[in-house]
Amino acid sequence: MRAAILGHLRTNVIGYVALFAALGGTSYAAVRLKPNSVTSAALAKHAVTHVKLANNSVSSANVADHSLNASDFKAGVLASAVNGVAGAGGQKGAAGAAGPAGAAGPQGLPGGASVGARAGMSAGSVSAPNGASTAVPLTGGTWTQLSNELDLIAGSMTVQIPATCTGSFGNALIVSVDGTPATFAAAPSAPASGTATIPFNVGTLTEPGQSKAHTITASFGNSCTKAGESYTVTGLKLDIVRVP
Repeated sequence: MRAAILGHLRTNVIGYVALFAALGGTSYAAVRLKPNSVTSAALAKHAVTHVKLANNSVSSANVADHSLNASDFKAGVLASAVNGVAGAGGQKGAAGAAGPAGAAGPQGLPGGASVGARAGMSAGSVSAPNGASTAVPLTGGTWTQLSNELDLIAGSMTVQIPATCTGSFGNALIVSVDGTPATFAAAPSAPASGTATIPFNVGTLTEPGQSKAHTITASFGNSCTKAGESYTVTGLKLDIVRVP
């Protein structure tokens, strides 16, 4: 029996050598490769080749060299997977407690318009001769306009009209603020030798931006051309109206 087995081996030595090589190669490859380490992606990239299989050279290192990494993904794909999606916003918190009351502000101006100053003649009457401008002295002609205040100038004058006024028209009493004409009242030429009370056109002083002191003055301009054609101012009242 023993002789028969040895004889069988001698006559089939080439076949056994081929079988041993095939089994030995397969066993070797199985030892070096980790389970599931050769993937379809690796095969597609030719990481496992006929030459490597024939030489028993395919190992886990060969597979690792061709594994997927961050560069194989589009920008942001790995980051999204790692960082996750932002969560929804939280609910609105409850209102805080009311703060302490602030200090009281400065007292405001009285509601509506008010008279801030009054001016009148300081003499009983003033004669205004022809061809001249005659000052009409006043009392109470100073006041201070506030920064955000509009001031109006209103009032009237009373004059005695001459019997005649030759070659002239436009006689008037001019009211000036700080030397600049602000309003006027035109003097009539009728009734001759009569008396008339004429209102001033309302003058305006716009808001100055900061408080400003003012002085008001008045003068009568007589442009009649003949001697004796004089007007006489017998009354003048001016009110400075504050509009906050």
